[in-house]
Amino acid sequence: MKISKSPIIDKHGLCINEYKNNKNNAEVYFKRAVGISPEMEVSKAMANVLKNRIKKNDKILDVGCASGHFYRSLKSRINKNFYYTGVDPYKIFLKKANIAWKNDRNSNFIQGNIYKLPLKKKNYDISFCSNVFIHLNDIVRPLKELIRVTKRLIVIRTVVYDVSYKIQLVYNNKWWNDTNVKPINEFDKKGNPRAFSYFNIHSFDYLRENIKKISPNSKIKFIKDNFFDTNKITSSSKNEKRPLATKILGKEQISGCIMQPHYFLVIKL
Repeated sequence: MKISKSPIIDKHGLCINEYKNNKNNAEVYFKRAVGISPEMEVSKAMANVLKNRIKKNDKILDVGCASGHFYRSLKSRINKNFYYTGVDPYKIFLKKANIAWKNDRNSNFIQGNIYKLPLKKKNYDISFCSNVFIHLNDIVRPLKELIRVTKRLIVIRTVVYDVSYKIQLVYNNKWWNDTNVKPINEFDKKGNPRAFSYFNIHSFDYLRENIKKISPNSKIKFIKDNFFDTNKITSSSKNEKRPLATKILGKEQISGCIMQPHYFLVIKL
């Protein structure tokens, strides 16, 4: 079956080419999940944020799980029994996840979209979501969904600053293989990009006030993600050879020319 490289815009306003057919990313995530490649610095950091908050036999939800590489980091740091469910909208990643964790009895993987999770209300003790909100057109519905399915605690890792920015990374076939858009046609006649992904930055106030509107009694905390080894991120960037892979400038992570001050947004319900 031939895979189309024409831009695919879904009903949520997302261009999904980067994720739907990206064999390179699927292989990168799989190698991390099975231990061939080193753990991501962010998956180690997320596991450390969660480890003292997880109780025995908790049900943990990972939204945007890819091939389950965050589960590897959780298992290596949490010495109590827990149950893990990974949700991702893209079959290309879930197929790899089911291979990586086929012999693991405490994990399962479900195809689903953060805008409408195929999960029951308050079914998970803890939910976490990393590197997803930055790529969404709208985050209010995803916040509602995470709060709907979670009993106790949500941790979201995303890019946060004093003010919000709506950013679109625009693809062309000169540097991105999974599109047929030529450089001269990056934008349509209305000035809109044809193939793109979001790299949005949300303000503390925007996140805080929307969470409080959905869940007025929740307690909110922002933790700056400084929990990374610069040398390991640099090595990963070189070895994986992914376009715009994360690099370090000073004490901040950057992608291309965009500085990304990442935070762990901790929501206690």
